[in-house]
Amino acid sequence: MLHFNPAELRPVVEETLANQCELLLVKDQGIYLMSAEGAWRKDGHIKYLVYADGCNPEKDEDWYDTACEFAGGDDFCEHLKLDAKAAERILSEGNQLRIHLLKEELIIHVAPVEWVCVADYRRMAARLLQQANVHYPACVGKSELKRWRNSAINLLGTACYTACKRAKPRDREEFQAAFRLLKQRIDSVNALGAIRYPAC
Repeated sequence: MLHFNPAELRPVVEETLANQCELLLVKDQGIYLMSAEGAWRKDGHIKYLVYADGCNPEKDEDWYDTACEFAGGDDFCEHLKLDAKAAERILSEGNQLRIHLLKEELIIHVAPVEWVCVADYRRMAARLLQQANVHYPACVGKSELKRWRNSAINLLGTACYTACKRAKPRDREEFQAAFRLLKQRIDSVNALGAIRYPAC
Protein backbone atom coordinates (compact mmCIF):
# COMPACT_ATOMS: atom_id res chain seq x y z
CA MET A 1 0.00 0.00 0.00
CA LEU A 2 1.41 3.37 -1.02
CA HIS A 3 1.92 6.00 1.67
CA PHE A 4 2.79 9.66 1.08
CA ASN A 5 4.44 12.12 3.46
CA PRO A 6 1.61 14.41 4.66
CA ALA A 7 3.72 17.60 4.70
CA GLU A 8 4.91 17.04 1.12
CA LEU A 9 1.45 15.98 -0.05
CA ARG A 10 -0.40 19.11 1.09
CA PRO A 11 1.09 21.52 -1.54
CA VAL A 12 0.18 19.01 -4.28
CA VAL A 13 -3.42 18.79 -3.08
CA GLU A 14 -3.64 22.57 -2.66
CA GLU A 15 -2.44 23.03 -6.25
CA THR A 16 -4.99 20.48 -7.46
CA LEU A 17 -7.81 22.32 -5.68
CA ALA A 18 -6.63 25.73 -6.94
CA ASN A 19 -6.57 24.48 -10.54
CA GLN A 20 -9.75 22.40 -10.13
CA CYS A 21 -8.07 19.40 -11.71
CA GLU A 22 -7.31 15.79 -10.91
CA LEU A 23 -4.38 14.24 -9.09
CA LEU A 24 -2.09 12.06 -11.16
CA LEU A 25 -0.59 8.89 -9.72
CA VAL A 26 2.49 8.23 -11.86
CA LYS A 27 4.90 5.31 -12.00
CA ASP A 28 8.01 5.85 -14.11
CA GLN A 29 11.14 7.03 -12.29
CA GLY A 30 9.61 6.09 -8.94
CA ILE A 31 5.98 6.42 -7.88
CA TYR A 32 4.61 9.87 -7.15
CA LEU A 33 1.55 12.12 -7.05
CA MET A 34 1.30 15.43 -8.89
CA SER A 35 -1.39 17.85 -10.01
CA ALA A 36 -2.71 17.24 -13.55
CA GLU A 37 -2.22 20.95 -14.22
CA GLY A 38 0.77 21.63 -12.01
CA ALA A 39 3.37 24.37 -12.29
CA TRP A 40 6.86 23.70 -13.61
CA ARG A 41 10.17 25.04 -12.33
CA LYS A 42 12.66 26.83 -14.56
CA ASP A 43 14.85 23.72 -14.65
CA GLY A 44 12.01 21.79 -16.30
CA HIS A 45 11.02 19.78 -13.24
CA ILE A 46 7.56 19.65 -11.69
CA LYS A 47 7.23 22.24 -8.92
CA TYR A 48 5.11 20.17 -6.54
CA LEU A 49 5.15 16.39 -6.36
CA VAL A 50 5.32 13.84 -3.59
CA TYR A 51 6.90 10.40 -3.84
CA ALA A 52 5.46 7.32 -2.21
CA ASP A 53 7.56 6.10 0.71
CA GLY A 54 10.55 4.13 -0.56
CA CYS A 55 9.97 5.08 -4.21
CA ASN A 56 12.07 8.24 -4.62
CA PRO A 57 15.07 7.67 -6.96
CA GLU A 58 16.95 10.58 -5.37
CA LYS A 59 16.65 9.27 -1.81
CA ASP A 60 15.90 5.54 -1.86
CA GLU A 61 18.59 3.14 -3.04
CA ASP A 62 16.09 0.31 -3.67
CA TRP A 63 13.38 2.55 -5.18
CA TYR A 64 13.02 0.44 -8.34
CA ASP A 65 12.43 -2.85 -6.51
CA THR A 66 10.10 -1.16 -4.03
CA ALA A 67 8.06 0.46 -6.83
CA CYS A 68 7.78 -2.87 -8.66
CA GLU A 69 6.68 -4.61 -5.45
CA PHE A 70 3.94 -2.04 -4.92
CA ALA A 71 2.79 -1.53 -8.50
CA GLY A 72 4.33 -4.07 -10.89
CA GLY A 73 6.93 -3.44 -13.57
CA ASP A 74 4.97 -1.36 -16.08
CA ASP A 75 4.90 2.44 -16.15
CA PHE A 76 1.48 4.08 -15.82
CA CYS A 77 -0.38 7.31 -15.11
CA GLU A 78 -3.73 7.11 -13.29
CA HIS A 79 -6.10 10.06 -12.92
CA LEU A 80 -7.51 10.35 -9.39
CA LYS A 81 -10.44 12.53 -8.48
CA LEU A 82 -10.45 13.52 -4.82
CA ASP A 83 -13.80 14.52 -3.42
CA ALA A 84 -13.96 17.68 -1.30
CA LYS A 85 -14.14 15.77 1.99
CA ALA A 86 -11.06 13.67 1.20
CA ALA A 87 -9.10 16.76 0.14
CA GLU A 88 -10.15 18.59 3.32
CA ARG A 89 -9.02 15.66 5.47
CA ILE A 90 -5.65 15.52 3.70
CA LEU A 91 -5.09 19.23 4.28
CA SER A 92 -6.00 19.01 7.95
CA GLU A 93 -3.36 17.99 10.47
CA GLY A 94 -3.22 14.36 11.54
CA ASN A 95 -4.63 12.65 8.44
CA GLN A 96 -2.63 10.55 6.02
CA LEU A 97 -3.22 9.32 2.47
CA ARG A 98 -2.68 5.72 1.46
CA ILE A 99 -3.43 4.21 -1.93
CA HIS A 100 -4.24 0.53 -2.22
CA LEU A 101 -3.41 -0.88 -5.66
CA LEU A 102 -5.38 -3.99 -6.54
CA LYS A 103 -5.34 -5.93 -9.81
CA GLU A 104 -8.36 -4.13 -11.27
CA GLU A 105 -8.93 -1.12 -9.05
CA LEU A 106 -7.34 1.55 -6.95
CA ILE A 107 -8.66 2.44 -3.50
CA ILE A 108 -7.88 5.69 -1.68
CA HIS A 109 -7.83 5.78 2.12
CA VAL A 110 -7.58 9.03 4.11
CA ALA A 111 -7.53 8.76 7.90
CA PRO A 112 -5.43 9.50 10.98
CA VAL A 113 -3.04 6.92 12.39
CA GLU A 114 -4.56 5.05 15.34
CA TRP A 115 -1.99 4.32 18.02
CA VAL A 116 -2.86 1.17 19.95
CA CYS A 117 -1.41 -0.91 22.76
CA VAL A 118 0.60 -4.04 22.00
CA ALA A 119 -2.33 -6.35 22.77
CA ASP A 120 -4.58 -4.53 20.29
CA TYR A 121 -1.80 -4.52 17.68
CA ARG A 122 -1.50 -8.29 18.02
CA ARG A 123 -5.29 -8.65 17.86
CA MET A 124 -5.33 -6.75 14.56
CA ALA A 125 -2.64 -9.08 13.18
CA ALA A 126 -4.77 -12.04 14.30
CA ARG A 127 -7.83 -10.55 12.55
CA LEU A 128 -5.84 -10.20 9.32
CA LEU A 129 -4.76 -13.84 9.54
CA GLN A 130 -8.26 -15.02 10.38
CA GLN A 131 -9.68 -13.16 7.38
CA ALA A 132 -7.02 -14.73 5.12
CA ASN A 133 -6.82 -18.27 6.50
CA VAL A 134 -10.28 -18.94 7.95
CA HIS A 135 -12.93 -16.78 6.27
CA TYR A 136 -11.44 -16.90 2.76
CA PRO A 137 -11.34 -20.71 2.39
CA ALA A 138 -14.82 -20.98 3.94
CA CYS A 139 -16.41 -18.96 1.11
CA VAL A 140 -18.67 -20.88 -1.28
CA GLY A 141 -19.54 -19.29 -4.61
CA LYS A 142 -19.03 -15.87 -6.11
CA SER A 143 -21.47 -13.98 -3.90
CA GLU A 144 -19.70 -15.07 -0.70
CA LEU A 145 -16.28 -14.36 -2.19
CA LYS A 146 -17.44 -10.92 -3.30
CA ARG A 147 -18.67 -10.12 0.23
CA TRP A 148 -15.47 -11.52 1.72
CA ARG A 149 -13.35 -9.40 -0.64
CA ASN A 150 -15.17 -6.18 0.30
CA SER A 151 -14.84 -6.99 4.00
CA ALA A 152 -11.14 -7.83 3.60
CA ILE A 153 -10.45 -4.57 1.75
CA ASN A 154 -12.13 -2.63 4.57
CA LEU A 155 -10.03 -4.50 7.13
CA LEU A 156 -6.81 -3.67 5.25
CA GLY A 157 -7.94 -0.04 5.19
CA THR A 158 -8.20 -0.11 8.98
CA ALA A 159 -5.00 -2.09 9.50
CA CYS A 160 -2.85 0.26 7.42
CA TYR A 161 -3.57 3.05 9.94
CA THR A 162 -2.95 0.87 13.00
CA ALA A 163 0.38 1.51 14.72
CA CYS A 164 2.00 0.63 18.01
CA LYS A 165 4.97 2.40 19.58
CA ARG A 166 5.79 -0.44 21.96
CA ALA A 167 5.47 -3.32 19.49
CA LYS A 168 8.52 -5.59 19.36
CA PRO A 169 10.28 -6.29 16.04
CA ARG A 170 8.68 -9.74 15.94
CA ASP A 171 5.22 -8.19 16.42
CA ARG A 172 5.84 -5.85 13.48
CA GLU A 173 7.12 -8.67 11.28
CA GLU A 174 4.07 -10.81 12.05
CA PHE A 175 1.73 -7.88 11.45
CA GLN A 176 3.32 -7.10 8.07
CA ALA A 177 3.31 -10.77 7.06
CA ALA A 178 -0.40 -11.05 7.89
CA PHE A 179 -1.10 -7.83 5.98
CA ARG A 180 0.74 -9.10 2.89
CA LEU A 181 -1.00 -12.48 3.05
CA LEU A 182 -4.45 -10.91 3.16
CA LYS A 183 -3.59 -8.62 0.26
CA GLN A 184 -2.48 -11.66 -1.76
CA ARG A 185 -5.80 -13.35 -1.01
CA ILE A 186 -7.70 -10.22 -2.08
CA ASP A 187 -5.72 -10.06 -5.32
CA SER A 188 -6.75 -13.65 -6.10
CA VAL A 189 -10.44 -12.65 -6.29
CA ASN A 190 -11.88 -10.14 -8.76
CA ALA A 191 -14.52 -7.53 -7.94
CA LEU A 192 -17.33 -9.89 -9.04
CA GLY A 193 -16.20 -12.67 -6.72
CA ALA A 194 -14.58 -14.89 -9.35
CA ILE A 195 -11.29 -16.60 -8.57
CA ARG A 196 -8.58 -14.99 -10.66
CA TYR A 197 -5.97 -17.58 -9.68
CA PRO A 198 -5.66 -20.05 -6.79
CA ALA A 199 -4.43 -18.42 -3.59
CA CYS A 200 -1.07 -19.72 -2.40
